[in-house]
Order: sequence, then C-alpha cells, then structure tokens
Amino acid sequence: MSGGVTETTFVGRHAETEQVTRLVRRARLVTLTGPGGVGKTRLAHRVAEMIGAETPGGFRIVDLSSLTDPHELSRTVAAVLGPAPGDESLPPVPEALAARLDPRGSLLVLDTCEHLAEPVARLTVALLGAAPRLRVLATSRRPLGPPGEHVYPVPPMRTEDAVALLRDRAAIGPTPASFPAPGLNPDSGPGSDSGPGSGSGPGQDQGLGPGSSQGTGSTPDPDGLAALCERLDRIPLAVELAAVRLRAASPAFSPALLARSLDDRYAVLTGGNGPVRHQSMRAAMGRSHELCGPAERLLWARLSVFPAGFDLEAAERVCAGGPLPAGTVLDALTGLADQSLVRREEHPAGARLRMLDTVREFGAEWLLRLGETGDLRGRHRDHYLRLAGRCAAEWPERQVEWAGRMRAERHNLRAALDLCLADPARSRAGAALAGSLWFLWICCGLPDEGRHCLDAALRMYAEPGPERFRVLWARSWVALRQGDPQTAGRLLDLLRAEDREGHATGHAFQIEGLIALVRREFVRAARLFGRAADGRATGGAEGLGGVEGPGGRGGGMSPEPPACHALAALSLLAAGRAGEAAETLARDRRPRDDPGGEWSHAQTEYALAWIERIGNRGRTAARHARTALAGAWRLGDPLLTAACLELVAWTATTPPGAAGNAEAEAAGGRVAAGLLGAAQAARDSRGARAAGWPVDAMIRRWAAAEAVRVLGGAGFDTRFTEGMAFDLAFAVDYALGEKNP
Repeated sequence: MSGGVTETTFVGRHAETEQVTRLVRRARLVTLTGPGGVGKTRLAHRVAEMIGAETPGGFRIVDLSSLTDPHELSRTVAAVLGPAPGDESLPPVPEALAARLDPRGSLLVLDTCEHLAEPVARLTVALLGAAPRLRVLATSRRPLGPPGEHVYPVPPMRTEDAVALLRDRAAIGPTPASFPAPGLNPDSGPGSDSGPGSGSGPGQDQGLGPGSSQGTGSTPDPDGLAALCERLDRIPLAVELAAVRLRAASPAFSPALLARSLDDRYAVLTGGNGPVRHQSMRAAMGRSHELCGPAERLLWARLSVFPAGFDLEAAERVCAGGPLPAGTVLDALTGLADQSLVRREEHPAGARLRMLDTVREFGAEWLLRLGETGDLRGRHRDHYLRLAGRCAAEWPERQVEWAGRMRAERHNLRAALDLCLADPARSRAGAALAGSLWFLWICCGLPDEGRHCLDAALRMYAEPGPERFRVLWARSWVALRQGDPQTAGRLLDLLRAEDREGHATGHAFQIEGLIALVRREFVRAARLFGRAADGRATGGAEGLGGVEGPGGRGGGMSPEPPACHALAALSLLAAGRAGEAAETLARDRRPRDDPGGEWSHAQTEYALAWIERIGNRGRTAARHARTALAGAWRLGDPLLTAACLELVAWTATTPPGAAGNAEAEAAGGRVAAGLLGAAQAARDSRGARAAGWPVDAMIRRWAAAEAVRVLGGAGFDTRFTEGMAFDLAFAVDYALGEKNP
C-alpha cells in the first residue's frame, strides 16, 4: 500500500462512505471527483478498507500526486503491486500488472489522477480487461473519461460532520447536545418546543395573517463552530487548516474571530503537514489553476463577480469579451465544471451554476491581478438591472416564473443594488431596483432581505419621486409583516409628506389599512383598503416608477397596490360581516389584473374558503382553501403557506351540530390537528413574531377548538405533536391530498 495521507482519525462522511461502497461493489471503475481539499483521498482510503476486508486480494493504493512523467505510470503501479510471479524482467505492461493481482479479486485505488487523466484512463481500461475480477477506485479533480466509468462527485461535508472534524483536529471538546441532529434542516422542521400546553400552541393569538412574513430562524451554535465551518464551505482541508490556527492561537482567539478573518482566507488557511498540495488552501487551488487552460482561467476569474449562483445567460453576458468571445464561454464553463470548480445545481427556476466561496475568492484574486475587477462588477450590475427591468415588464403575465427566478438571483440583485447605491450617479437606479423587487420582500417570504435593501435605498436616495415612494411603501409593509407598526406609521407619514402630487395615494391608503388591521380596527381597515383600490381616481394616475437600467426604463408598477379587495374582504370577515365580504370579492378583478397576481389570488381564495366554511358548505370551502394553499406554495411564501395550512385544517373539521358520522369527524380532526402542528412548526422555525394582523389567529383558534372537541385534549396533543415533525413540503402535499403521513 502506498499513500500520502497523514494517519489521523476518520470523522463523519457516513452517508458518502456507504454510497461509494455500494457503488464500488456493483461497478468496476468508480472515480471520486471534487475540488482540491474536499476529501477525495480520505474517502477513497476509507472505502478501500471496507471493500478490501471482503475482497480476497485486498486493496492496493497508488499515490500519483508526485508523478509527472506519464511513461512512468506503469512502473509506479507495478512498484505498489509487488513482485510479479515468474519472470520479473517482463515489462510492466497491463497483462504483466494483472498477473500480480489476486485472480479471485482485488481493489486498486489510483489516487490523485487529474494531471494524468488520459494515460490513467488508458491503463485502467487495459487492466480491467486483463483482470476480470479487478475493481478500480480513482480520485481526480475531473473525470477520467473511459467507457463504463461511474463518477461520484464528493460534496463538502455536512455541517455536523465538519464541526465534529474541527473539534477533533483542534481538540476543542465534544459537540454540545444542542447541536442539530444529522440531516435536520432548520428551515423545514420545528424550531422550538411550542405546542399545545406550552403557552404558544394553536390556541394562542400569536400568529401573523395571510401573507405574513418569515423571521430568521436559528440553529444552536453556541461556540460559533458551525458558522465557521459554513464560512469554510465545509471543505475538510479548510476545516483542518482552521483547526491548526485554533490550536496555535491564544485562548482568546475564538472561532468567531477566525471566521471574520476569512475575508483573506488564503493568507489564513496555511500550516498543514500533509502533502505539499494540502499544506495550504492556496496550494490546493493553485494546483487546479495550473490544470486549467487559458480560457478556463480567465472565465474562473471573471465568474468571481457572482456572489452566489448564476445561470448560463448571466455567465455569457457578464463574462464574455476580449480574449474570451461569447462563443467560447460555454466550452470554458464546461471545462471548469469537469474539474469540479463549478457545480451545477437544480433549482425550481432552472439549472444554476455556482462556485464554492473558496474557489470564487481564488478567482477574485486573479481578477484583481488582471485589472478587470471594476469593469466586471459594472457588467454584473448592468446585467441585473436589465433583468429586473424585464421582470417588471413581464410580471403581469409570468408572476410565478419571475418570482422563482428573482428569488434565486437575490444575492446577485443585492450586489447590483449595493454597487448602484455606492455611486451617487446611480443611486436612483438602485432605489428603483430595490422598490421593483417589492414582490420578493412582500409576497415571497424575504422580508429580512427586503428590510436591508430598502433601508439602504432610503439612505442613499433622498429625492422625492416615484422610485423613493415605492421604496417607502414596500418598507412600510415589510415593517408591518415583521411586527413593527410604529416604523410603518413613521414611514407612512414620510410618504405622504413627500408625495405632494398624490402619485402614491393608493399605496398610502393600503399601508394605513394594514396598520388598522393590526390594531383590530377591522371595519376601518376594510374602508381604507377600498380607498386604496381606487387609488387611480384619487391622484395616482402615473403610478410608481419602474426600473431604470442601461436600456431605459422598465415596466412600471400599477397605481393600485396588490391584494386590496382580498384584504378588504378578510377585514370584513374578521368583523363578522360575511355578506359585505362576499360583495367586495364579487367586485374584484381577475387575478392577472392585480399586481399581486398569484399572491393576491391566494388571499382571495382564502377569503372565499372562510365565507363558504361559515356557510356550512364544507366541500366548497375545502376546495378554495386548497387552491389558496397551492398558490401560496408556488410563490414560496412559507408563512402564507402556514396560514393556508391552518385554513385547510379548519375546513377539514365538522361544525358543531352538522350532520356526519363519528368516524368521519375523527378523521377530519386528525387531519386538522396534524396540519396545525405542521403550521406551528413552520412558524416557529422561522422565528415568527407575535405581533401582526390577527386574521389567521382566528382561523387557528377555531380549527383547534373543533379538533379538540372531536379528538379530546390528549388525542389532539398527540396528533399535533406528530404534525410538528412534518417537513413543510410534506405538509403541503398532505393538505392537498397527495401524501399521507
């Protein structure tokens, strides 16, 4: 056996070890790929130990990292396999190498093959042909390419594994019991112990109303190790080099301080004692850089302007130019992907590409050396301004599509906004961009991101006008969705003081209506929403401005703010005026005419379900409730989705005195309790605040009361607790009748 891995404990990687072991058992050639330092070699060694224990000929590991002459490849392999039977003077051709292997079966590990990919591929094919019971496990930063190769991209470690590795190497101590269990996604499960009997269960008036927004959930990380590992991209080599720093530093040097120093990670992550390529992250990335062609290196540098994922269109528009013509970007991008420097990810908005921060920051250094940083950032900004303009123009007809796409691009949009606001000459375009994304902040569950962007726009662009008015309106709504009516009221006063010609009259009435709704002034709120819907007639004929990009102004925003009729109807329902609510909805226009689109339609369906439920038309109510839920889920607003889950729960119950049998009532009660638990978990995991409009709290109380009446307190608590363990996506499928728990 030959190898270059320092003998230390193997930490984590249980899922990956199991997956690769299964793959090697059924495939004769498996290649582990991934960027430098991701742990390919260690994983290969671990799998070799497991497979070797069940293979008659055991395993042999050939370290090719220091081999530079492809003509010496056969001799290097022969030296590891040992003396040949019979005449050792035979040249180490594949047949002679095969003769050195146990005919009953062996595993050969070829480690670090990327710089010799083609000769290794040829030798591997020949060896597999000459030794029918041989299996080969290779590690390489890119696939070898022969027929029959099974490629396994080695991912970064899971967070809990990375933390365990950091603790082991830095001798920090055991992982605290509060650290999340393996596989727990803090965005899809309960984030607290609240529930029936805890003081924050469904009977408590604590939730936000339909369309309410998410807060920021948190995962226990008392010592900052998880955050540090995330900053390190969970790359094992980076984690081990960070452990070196933590061991060597003074006791006052904390993981949080180290995480903050990673803005210059290549100066910090040094000091490893393994092979040269693993003694620093710069050496690991430098080896990959050497393997790239000129076009790939240039593209790598230019792609560093994307702070997160990107699509092919963005890569071509932002990065093409000079020695990298547009027609060559795709080939260079493919080369980077083959070398595990760019990763493809499936996203609801379509295929996306991204680089790990460790890879991206290496490219950023080279971009700075090339003197192109300013130019590429400008191209990036202009591309996303144009994209936002297209979104504004096409929003009325393609709302779900654009909502998904712009959510995926939010980090790039944030970078474009920051660059605009840093330049006084472009601050107006920045304000227009922040305001044009109102649907992300209000309709798609991203209020925290919206608060940052809108506050930045208000600070940097103080000129009264349509762009600033829309920012003030959107920021007011975000404040209300985050339980801050005082800030909303202050911003409303500022909007009215600046809007002397009444361009945003309808939007101002809407914010005033939302404040009234929060204060439970339901009839007044309904009246204000009605006036907001008539904003065009009260002086808002020009509406609010659109995005101004290099190609001119994009589509404007309707003079009428979104969801006015639905909000008016919900206010009337909360006031006990169901007849007036139905009349209000009857006057509503088709969803595509409302700037809120799918989101407004979901809230209209929410109100219709309420009307039908109190009218004892259970089936019709359930149909409207499910339609509301499906619309909320398509747009991706997690807490509007939670509110709709509670609505479906209410429609699943049988009103007191209604005809029905005990078995059907019990089944409805179980459905209701489970969905109430799932909705509570969704709220808790996102840190939902107690303040907000109270509409959904009423629905939640009624649904819980009906379920408790049918199931009894203990039965309700049991089912509610089971529902809190539902993943939100599963809960939606369950509510829509597509899955059963």
